[in-house]
Amino acid sequence: MRAWHFQLNPIIVKEVRTRMRGMRPYLILTGFLVLLALTGLGIYQLMLQQARFGGTVLSAQVGQALFRGLSFVELLLIIMLAPALTSATISSEREQLTYDMLMATPLRPGQLLWGKLFAALSYLFLLIFASLPVFSIVLVFGGVEPKALVKTVVLLLVTTVAFGAIGLFCSSLFRRTARATTVAYLLVVLLIGVPLLIGAVWGQFSNPPGQPPPPMLYYLNPLSALFAVTTIEPGVIEGGFDPGMMPFIAFDFSTGGLPFLHLLSSGVIFYGPAGVVVIPIYRATLIGYSLMTVLLCWMSAHLVLPHRRWHLRWTDLGFALLLIGLGAVAYFTHAWWYLVPPPLVMGPAG
Repeated sequence: MRAWHFQLNPIIVKEVRTRMRGMRPYLILTGFLVLLALTGLGIYQLMLQQARFGGTVLSAQVGQALFRGLSFVELLLIIMLAPALTSATISSEREQLTYDMLMATPLRPGQLLWGKLFAALSYLFLLIFASLPVFSIVLVFGGVEPKALVKTVVLLLVTTVAFGAIGLFCSSLFRRTARATTVAYLLVVLLIGVPLLIGAVWGQFSNPPGQPPPPMLYYLNPLSALFAVTTIEPGVIEGGFDPGMMPFIAFDFSTGGLPFLHLLSSGVIFYGPAGVVVIPIYRATLIGYSLMTVLLCWMSAHLVLPHRRWHLRWTDLGFALLLIGLGAVAYFTHAWWYLVPPPLVMGPAG
């Protein structure tokens, strides 16, 4: 009787072995960790300088500042690298005239795409997990719970896959890597920049003027999602707002050291039966990125075919079931992630 054994996708094996050859991957990893360490050191020195000029700086505030600064640095790295790593996965095969040989293999389009996507993003996954010891420094200062660190890692991983799927889609759509990379970064800029631009001018054109932008505007903005995770959530505050927590949930973040934070929205705060309730926006981002990733991979699975691209195949049934499952999860958990301002709305948490 033949023993059952698990066979790893050969695309993953081939791509990972190729990418990890030489000193370049290890130098990039070392440089990234050094950058994170220098960022943390710079934030720590800024907090000490504030204390030298008479300001009151608590250990918890140092931990929160380090947590937010390191998280944003890593997110920006993902935003810059993920589309670049995946936008050449299919188009480079066409440019090197190896596309026909790849399609002649027994691998199905779904296996080919998932293998290419995971292999291209595996190095970013390595960077994320390698940075965990640096992130653990914030636990020494306090002010940040371990579950917030776990939420940050989950959000970074989901964002990596989602932005990688954007590059994979462009690589399947265009035959030239340069064009695929350009369009991928254009989509990323639109995804991030348009909500921030609309949110910046929303209050000037709203009726009445000065109204905050709707939270759904920021559903697919990774900056708002990470801002929601790294902002200390007050949860339910008995008897109204706790003044000590106002710097973390107020709309004006001028004391946070990052002037663009006032353009982000971390969620909706409102008065509930038991006090003030905060619904963070990163929950909607996780749902939205999951649906977006599946849709982009489904379209890429058809675009990668050399002919009869949009004919129905058995793989479409798997994508359809996955979309239906995600849709059902989103529907039955809408109270957990859907940011609907109730009648007594105070406004979006900054």
